[in-house]
Amino acid sequence: MDISVIIPIYHPDKNLLKKIEKSIKDQDYPDNINLIKVDKKLGLADSLNYGIKKAKTEIVISLHQDCVPASKNWLKKLVEPLKQKENITSVSKVELPYEFWKGFKLFARIMSVKEQNIITPLMDEKGCAYKKSAIIKAGFFDGKNFKTAGEDFDMWIKLNKIGKIAYPDCKILHYHKHTFANRIKKELQLSNGFGALTRIHKNHMPKYWLGFLKSIPILGWPVFLINFPYLRMGLSSLFWIPISLMINLIYCYGFWKGFLMKKQTI
Repeated sequence: MDISVIIPIYHPDKNLLKKIEKSIKDQDYPDNINLIKVDKKLGLADSLNYGIKKAKTEIVISLHQDCVPASKNWLKKLVEPLKQKENITSVSKVELPYEFWKGFKLFARIMSVKEQNIITPLMDEKGCAYKKSAIIKAGFFDGKNFKTAGEDFDMWIKLNKIGKIAYPDCKILHYHKHTFANRIKKELQLSNGFGALTRIHKNHMPKYWLGFLKSIPILGWPVFLINFPYLRMGLSSLFWIPISLMINLIYCYGFWKGFLMKKQTI
């Protein structure tokens, strides 16, 4: 099957982008690969939609500008499940490489330690394959209600109503440079997106009640305290106690703003 790989571009690391392009070129994939780089400053959802509409293949791949395939057979493994009629999406595992993560400053390592693992996301666009016909049927990514977070979860909910989502044994390496400041901003964006998702999709949201619990000042704090890999950070994990309280308060603001406005705006 010929495929199109869509990479939304926004102030990329040029050396990393070259590495990604070379990795795609070197993939052990038997059919044609069409690379579509979208540098239109449209926002993530609309950039993906632009690339999907431009693609002339039924199979389209979303790949973030800071994600590198972990092996030469990544594409082959990712696309394989879509040969089955019932599967409409295929999702890569994601890993924040240890040596890369270890180079972050202490508070950034604390904030991102849960990602320093091999994670199987529900569907986060970092390295996913889709049947274009399913994306069209779902109404494309929602760039109207989700500015910087939530469009992937929204699409996951819509695609689940159409067909099955596969999780093959393939992986991308996520080279996103974390700082304490950009992690705080990201927590605000994610909570804002989750609030909007909860308002829009209501009971279709898995564990939506957890979002409400986390959005209660102080009372929601234990959720952040419990959900942390203390052993992996050793004594440094003690810093998570005051940081998590701050995250709880940030989450409250972001969640309720998204919930009340019924869209992600931050």
